[in-house]
Amino acid sequence: MSTPGRGATPQRRQPASSAPAARRRTFGPPDYFVWAPVLALFMAAGIVGTIGQSVTIAAIFVVVAVVMVVLDMFINR
Repeated sequence: MSTPGRGATPQRRQPASSAPAARRRTFGPPDYFVWAPVLALFMAAGIVGTIGQSVTIAAIFVVVAVVMVVLDMFINR
């Protein structure tokens, strides 16, 4: 059994040396395991920002969480 049109068309293959180099992405998808500490940092930032009244420490927690996600995405490229 043959599929019509499959055997009639020859496949063109380019030599490996002339193929364009594949460009790597800068960031990949983040792992699911990074979201647990990130959510914990966001929750800690919310608690520190509201109950502790320390917006500076809350902002540091948020920055650390964002850096964790970006670093994980960079490693997973």
